[in-house]
Amino acid sequence: MTTNRGRKDVIRDRMAATGESYNVAARNLKAMKDMGATREAVLTQRWRPAETLDVPCPCGGTCEPGERCERCHALHRHVARFPGSVTDAETWADRYDCMGCASSYLLTVALPGRPWGVVETVVRGGSAEPAVRARVFPGVAHPLLRPESAGDEDEG
Repeated sequence: MTTNRGRKDVIRDRMAATGESYNVAARNLKAMKDMGATREAVLTQRWRPAETLDVPCPCGGTCEPGERCERCHALHRHVARFPGSVTDAETWADRYDCMGCASSYLLTVALPGRPWGVVETVVRGGSAEPAVRARVFPGVAHPLLRPESAGDEDEG
């Protein structure tokens, strides 16, 4: 773990080398650090469902076989994945749609090593009590949180 002073020195070195402002240099260093995890999160979420159940699911092999529908007795197919928590970055929700009717269900899955963002404890407000804050990686669609924009970060 880097100390705050060490982090500031790295940011200042980048400022001197690139001519960027402090905030821009800090944001760009952070983006470089998160780039690999961001790419994996986008790949984990964005895939096209298989047309038939005869082929393996393109989600990465982490899904369950679909259950039989109680209404029409057709099978459910894995069709989507999105972040499934606001406090656990490795929790995803998989949606299964019936291949015969409009029925669907959600299944919560844990994908260790494949987070959709970063969850951190920060001190906020006058009471200085810790609060949990989640940052969604760019390109990942979270149903309850919005992705971090360029102006959201506090640097000092």
